Amino acid sequence: MKYLAIFLFLILTKFSFAQIVENIDTISIDDYKLESVNLPSTLNEISALEYEKEDKNVASFWSLNDSDSKPELYRFNAKTGEIINTILISNAPNIDWEEISSDDNRIYFADFGNNLGKRKDLAIYFIEKKSIDFSKPYQQLKAEKIAFYYPEQDFSNPEKQPINWNLTTNWDAEAFFVYQNQLHIFTKEWSNMATSHYVVPIDTSKKHAAKKLETFPTNYAVTAAYIDTDVNSSTKGIYLLGYTKEALTFINWFDLPKDNNQLFFTSQVKKISLPLGFTTQLGQLEGISVLPTENKICFSGEEFNFKGFFAKQVVHCINNFTN
Repeated sequence: MKYLAIFLFLILTKFSFAQIVENIDTISIDDYKLESVNLPSTLNEISALEYEKEDKNVASFWSLNDSDSKPELYRFNAKTGEIINTILISNAPNIDWEEISSDDNRIYFADFGNNLGKRKDLAIYFIEKKSIDFSKPYQQLKAEKIAFYYPEQDFSNPEKQPINWNLTTNWDAEAFFVYQNQLHIFTKEWSNMATSHYVVPIDTSKKHAAKKLETFPTNYAVTAAYIDTDVNSSTKGIYLLGYTKEALTFINWFDLPKDNNQLFFTSQVKKISLPLGFTTQLGQLEGISVLPTENKICFSGEEFNFKGFFAKQVVHCINNFTN
């Protein structure tokens, strides 16, 4: 225990220095009660979380599993974890699905997981909400595809590419959301321990060059993002989730930018950092959303099983810390 405490202190000291530079307030998870709901084995690779806004009959989340799992979207009860709806996407293979988001008319999900940094088939898909029959536990739908690439990534000279990009590439991604009719993508930069913010238009007509807007030094690998744009909501703001190579997990929260500015990190807005704990206890956290009916922030973790450490697939919720 002594050595674990020293290890945690060193990590947080390093992280806190970056926070001072970036003027981020740090709060303690000890001040917030953690409520957890175990999920069924169907969601053992849960990699996204999105609050269902339309159906008011039951508080629920949309989710999905990541690489090589079934190409299905799942809606589950936020209080019990029971799966309510399953949607099979018949025309989109799950190469490495990693995130889900929504707007008033559509549900979007991303196939842009890129652990080795070599993919050239990055895409975000969407289905129309009007096509979903909430009375059916299972249905099949076709999705539309938005293809994109990072123009800064150079594939032209194979000799300059590392033999093994795993845990080193800066071209991985597991986080995006929809805002102002654009897709906002946040990279998972293993070498830089930062995230770059890109935008892609919602347009299926061609393959788009993602436009880079800004970079933020998270000091962890970003695995999820969420935005609550309702200025009257107690949970309004932008959320990032991720973990360090030492398996320590964090949430960063940013107040909404003024005047519809799309520079989320460089805007002079309030910023909060919340260290959560280790993935060995919480699960491999890769989804974040809000539960506005209870004024809570929720984050999901896939099953974690590594070197004797085990954590089940789960959703954790804490009281809103952004006020």
